[in-house]
Amino acid sequence: MSDSKLRAAVNEIRAQLTHAKDLNPNTRRSLEELVRDLETVLDRPAESATRGSEGLRDRVADAVRRLEASHPVLSTTLGNVVDTLAFFGI
Repeated sequence: MSDSKLRAAVNEIRAQLTHAKDLNPNTRRSLEELVRDLETVLDRPAESATRGSEGLRDRVADAVRRLEASHPVLSTTLGNVVDTLAFFGI
């Protein structure tokens, strides 16, 4: 899958993580892992993008809920990723 909108959102998440100095270490690690998993899905051919990515959308949605109050901009960007993953059936 090489959707430019999803790739741009993932890059934005990376940038926001770089500037989010007040994230606790466990949250930062889980978000960085999530970004790596998203990048893995992006690098797969479109026909195999859904295989092996079960639960990814749920993990991103969970991160949105955890960050809504403390990091609303990051939460909104993650929400956009959830919507895009749903569009691709992931």
